[in-house]
Parts: sequence; structure tokens; C-alpha cells
Amino acid sequence: MKYPTIPNYTLLFIGSLFLWPLGCIKNLDQPPLNEGTNVQATIAIRTLRDGHIPGNTERLIDNQIITGIVTANDANDNFYKTIVIQDSTAAITIRLDGFGLAADYPLGKRLFIRLNGLFLGEYGGMLQLGGGVDKTNPSFPELLPIPSPLFAKVIAIGNQEKMPEPLLVKFEQLKDTMQGRLIEIDSVELAPSDTAKPFADYVNKETVSHTLRICNGGSLYLRTSGFASFAAVKTPRGNGRIKGIYTVFGSQKQLLIRDTADVQLEGLRCSGNGPRILFYEDFENIPINNFVQINAWKNIAETGSQFFLGKMVSNNRYAEISAFATAQPAIATWLVLPPINLNSSSSEQLSFLTKDAFDNGAVLQVYISTNHDGGSQPWKARWTVLKSTIAKGSVNSIATKWTQSGKVSLSSYNGTVYIAFKYQGNDLPGINNKKTTAFQLDEIKIVGN
Repeated sequence: MKYPTIPNYTLLFIGSLFLWPLGCIKNLDQPPLNEGTNVQATIAIRTLRDGHIPGNTERLIDNQIITGIVTANDANDNFYKTIVIQDSTAAITIRLDGFGLAADYPLGKRLFIRLNGLFLGEYGGMLQLGGGVDKTNPSFPELLPIPSPLFAKVIAIGNQEKMPEPLLVKFEQLKDTMQGRLIEIDSVELAPSDTAKPFADYVNKETVSHTLRICNGGSLYLRTSGFASFAAVKTPRGNGRIKGIYTVFGSQKQLLIRDTADVQLEGLRCSGNGPRILFYEDFENIPINNFVQINAWKNIAETGSQFFLGKMVSNNRYAEISAFATAQPAIATWLVLPPINLNSSSSEQLSFLTKDAFDNGAVLQVYISTNHDGGSQPWKARWTVLKSTIAKGSVNSIATKWTQSGKVSLSSYNGTVYIAFKYQGNDLPGINNKKTTAFQLDEIKIVGN
């Protein structure tokens, strides 16, 4: 379907210069848009977009109004001074010179936008609405945000409505007409080199792009701001669905998520691209200084009353256990993983990371069982020690580097198995009798073909 273009545009050509802020929006004498109760949209967002001439920046002078539901805002700081609205036809990014926009423009809120006096233009090919034009870099003229004193004159706030369902798309559907839309992509995963990495550079507050690969072909970038509240969270290793706002920069196709709930990559990776991840846990979602409690896991004391606890150093979370200062004569504690089915894979390998601290003889070992019933008494099952490398020897301090377990083969096992880590120590009287070594455990992974 062909939409009519917006009439009466005034084109802003490259050589022009507009003053900020008063030289940009000249409708200061207009009443607030939210006065009255009968605000109605006069054109669809698709009509607005279709009226744009690629490569130009237009100052809108018609008394037109668009409406849409907020699908992205600055709630988690991955969208800077920006909200995104969409209607049934298309979506548009709106630049707003304010902070805490999510308070007034939450997800699902219907907004009405008065276009008269606003500017429509591109940044890196991404179409946006703004309050003026910054041409400091002529190659990438950037729309200036609408100043906060004008919000009420430009924006009318409607009802809280149901969030639009993300549009499930294939790679070949990612065209410019999809810009700003809330989309969902299935059978997607991060490139191996981009897994288990922070979403962004949270230390230097730098934006980072990770490569998303679609199993049946195609790739795009998962782009995250270093200011995002989840910038330090590690990216998942699995395959699945991801949703977010589709954007572009030049020829690059990009996806911006609102928070990590948009990322559901927990399944097996694409076949034919090397080992699949059968199981992975990096403890990034466990509470700190509390028992490790993860669905289908068991954290059980066989002797004594010590448990694996959630800990965090330098924004990295892990599990830790120690007999130090417990005054308990014997400690034996199990951390049992959920059941792992090896029937649909081959050449399986287990790996994990450990650190030790103030090592004086306590032991951490990893076991496998084929007859454990998944109950609360794992010691009643038959367990076999798996040969692996576990940290030791840090007598006077905490190890500075993680020890890699090596690739522990599970290929001789079939069916459902259980993997468990068992800690054994004590805090007996007398310095020479104590076995209180602390062990840290992280990034448990099982892969297979």
C-alpha cells in the first residue's frame, strides 16, 4: 500500500544553521497539547515516515498529530534521552531533552505527538523526531532533542494500554520500514567470541556491539550502552529468542534491548556450528551472601551446617564455601546440578572455574552419578570422582586468577546423569588441625555435539 506524503514540508538543507533552543521550535505560544480531552491522531506514523525524503532533514509545519504506544524509554538507561512509540503501521524514535523519562512515559502508555515545529531527520540512517538540528559533523547531522519546557506543548499523555506484542520477524524482513519497531527474532545466538562477556563496557561507560547470529542465516548487532543498568551482566551462551527495538547505523542492522528480560537465549546452540551448550551456569542471578538457590539445584549439608553461598567481586558473581570460623568438627556439603540428559548428544565435556583461598587442606571435588534420585540425600547414591584440575596452594591469600578445570570428558556416560561438587573440611581446635580452605566456583558448562 502506498501512503500519501506529508504536505507543506519546509526542507532544511545541509548548509543551513538553526539556533538552539528558540530557533528550532517556534510554536512556543501554542497551548499545551494535553489541554482538553479530545486529542485525536490525524495521520499514522507510517504516513509520517513515508513523507520523509532520504538524506534530508525536514521541519514539519502542518498541524498534524500522531499517536502511539511507548515501547522503549530510559528506564534502564540503554535509551538516552529517547523514547520510542509505535502504532499499528510503524514506529518512530523521539528525542527528548530530559532524564527519568520513564516516569512520565512508561512502557505501554499511549502518547499523542503534535508535529508542528518538530524536525524529522536521520542519524546514521535512523529516522527520528527532534527539536532542532546539530550539524557539527556534516556527515552525520544529528537531531537535537526537544527541550523539556516544550514537552507539554508537544506531547499529550493518554491511557495506559496493553504493550504491543513484538513482531516475530525473519532476517530478510529487517528493512528500513521496520525501524523502531519492537521485534522478536527466533533461533538466534551470540557469536562464540561474544558470549559470557559484559553487555557493555560498564567501567569506561562505552557502548559495545555484540554479534547476533541467526541459525538459518543472517546476523545483526546487539548494541548496549555502557550506562545501561545491566551493562555489567554477562551475555548468555545459549540459543533462543531475543526481542528489542530494531535500529540501524549506516549499513549495520542493530537491536537495542530494554533490559535482560528481552534476552531468552537458554537453549541448545545452532547445530553444525561446533559443540552445543547442554548446560551453563555463571551464577550471575544468584543473591549475594545468601544460600545458592537455583531451580532444580540442591545445596545440601551432609555433615555440619555450611552451604555454598553467593558472592560477588568486581561485578562477577560466583558460589563460595569455607569451613572458616564455623567451629564445626566436620563439614561435608554437596552442590548438585540439575539432571543432565546425554541421550541426544555425543562427545560431551564438562568445564568450570575455581579459586582457592588460605588453603590448609580442605577439599573440593566434582562427581558424577547415574543412579542419584534427585532427592535431598545425594550421599546415598553411587558417585564417581571426575578427574579435573581444581585450584589449590594459595596458602596465604586468595588466588588472583581462576583455575580452569580442563575439558572433563563425559562421553562414556549415557542417559540422565547428575554432576555434583562436594566440599569437605573442618574447623577443629588447634591451628594445625583446621581444614578451612575457601573455594570459589564459577562458569560451569557442559557441551556436546
